[in-house]
Amino acid sequence: MRWRLLLDSTLDPSVNLGVEEAIVRSRRDELCPDTLRIWRNDRSVILGCNSNVQDEVNMQVCKRIGIRVLRRTSGGGAVYHDLGNINYSVIMRDKHVNPNHDILDVYGEFAKAILNGLAFLNVKAEFQHPNSILLNGKKISGMAQHRFYDVILFHGTLLVDSDLELLSSALLNPKHEVTTISREGLGCPSSEAIEEAITAGFRTTLQIQFDVGTLTPYESRLAEELVAMKYGAEKWNFGSDVELTSESIAHMPNLEMSAMCEAQSIGSPHSTLQDPSQASRIGSVEGIGNRHQILEAEAADSGDCSSSRQDSHRGVPRGLPSSRQTHRRLGDRRSVDLKRRGL
Repeated sequence: MRWRLLLDSTLDPSVNLGVEEAIVRSRRDELCPDTLRIWRNDRSVILGCNSNVQDEVNMQVCKRIGIRVLRRTSGGGAVYHDLGNINYSVIMRDKHVNPNHDILDVYGEFAKAILNGLAFLNVKAEFQHPNSILLNGKKISGMAQHRFYDVILFHGTLLVDSDLELLSSALLNPKHEVTTISREGLGCPSSEAIEEAITAGFRTTLQIQFDVGTLTPYESRLAEELVAMKYGAEKWNFGSDVELTSESIAHMPNLEMSAMCEAQSIGSPHSTLQDPSQASRIGSVEGIGNRHQILEAEAADSGDCSSSRQDSHRGVPRGLPSSRQTHRRLGDRRSVDLKRRGL
């Protein structure tokens, strides 16, 4: 298999979130190959799709220090990012790695790639079911998934030399004990060394050949529009304190969400939610104009370097069409126009 490798230099969290979703949508439309992307953010807190800001983030600290707070499309809890944290994302067709469509199998398979990559740095970590990587019994990486039709978005964090004191101050009630590679006395690998190690881990584990690439013009333009209309919008980043419903989404200016259907995610490292059976609504909407359909999912607790609310898909509720049925009914829309695609 040949994949595209993206080693992104931008540190703007809103741009990075826009780029990630743009690649997912591009892959859905067969406009790009399967992709491994390695990237970093400036100091920021990235909320899960259904995170409640008041429950998970110390906004006073974030405002005082200048930590940006944004929301991603995948489930899980609030994650602290800084330049000592490396993020990795895989965007690929489900069938290429997950023929049985088992969410937990995907975590295990990709965790092997990360562990093998860390081994190149003489970091002997271990996988903890369902979606965590531990070093000396403490979390250094958490992973989450999201599905957009038959495309997997799998992403995770790797705490290399993050400011754990600031992390603890910015996030409320962290659930998991976390550490960094440097704090465990294993040195502080450069971002280039980490990039090479992660790439080598995926190459050897999944038998992949990589072609270093760039975003396509389509992805670049779509990412810019997503930043302007979604990830840079206060309604998206803070709107889930008012539950995301078709009515609240319909009133978001210039933002008609076709958020990822068939949301399936587990993940987040410094978790706040304690109840593993806690249910929440997924902000997954497929629509054009004012037609919105909201899918339900249950949240199951686990960990990623954040506060944790995890969502695992239990199937489409009765009475609602599946995303594939919806997709067929809406037709094969390949337009890059966000309004026409119901974004």
